[in-house]
Amino acid sequence: MHILISIALSLVLALHGLRKKSLTKSGALCALLVGIITLSNNCYTFTVVLFVFYFTGSGLTKYKAERKKQLEEDYQDGGQRTAMQVVCNAFTGTIICIIHQHYYGGQLKCLLDDRGSRLLFWMYIGHYSTCNGDTWASELGILNKGWPFLITTFKKVPPGTNGGVSPLGLFASVLGGLIIGISAMISIYFADGCNRLYIQLIPVASIAGLIGSIIDSILGATVQVSMYSEKYRKVTYSMTEETKLVSGYDLLDNNQ
Repeated sequence: MHILISIALSLVLALHGLRKKSLTKSGALCALLVGIITLSNNCYTFTVVLFVFYFTGSGLTKYKAERKKQLEEDYQDGGQRTAMQVVCNAFTGTIICIIHQHYYGGQLKCLLDDRGSRLLFWMYIGHYSTCNGDTWASELGILNKGWPFLITTFKKVPPGTNGGVSPLGLFASVLGGLIIGISAMISIYFADGCNRLYIQLIPVASIAGLIGSIIDSILGATVQVSMYSEKYRKVTYSMTEETKLVSGYDLLDNNQ
């Protein structure tokens, strides 16, 4: 029965993402698989964390969409995340779910009772905290009133530049991790039978969110190219005669 519920609920969520344009067709299929695997885990906290990551990220992508269209060359209505983007964000967390279910599925009253289970749980929280922190920073940081600064040189750069950081973006990254920590803390207490509020989840997840955003910014500033189009007055990732280099080398893209 558990697996049937997991399939049904994952299908509903994948179709919801497709209808809301949060996912492409390939992204929805990949998200369906991620959902089935995660929801099949006997520990509900894994599912809660995944849902918080998905729904908050999708919601923030649509926040002030018109403004983002003006600043981002590759902005897609609703986000329209592809299978590659789903894999990049969920692969590690999904593998952790599989390993945890194999060794501990249904065996523990509280998923923190065993050292190995505890390690896998913290890895899962760390993964989605960094992902959520980076997502929140990207979706909100671009709306900062002033131009961001490049994390490697501290020079002002146009909004949307890979590696550009701002006070709003850094604050958002902490909040992104924070919401993961709070949701996990509440879920463990009420749904996974631990009968204790693990307050330490909040600072750890918050710091992980910030670290994830900073690491992504450093990589963006160095191994991803950002060009600026004077004609369209926005950051672009393609080199033409009328664009000028802002930062980085063309080694990786946003999915790598």
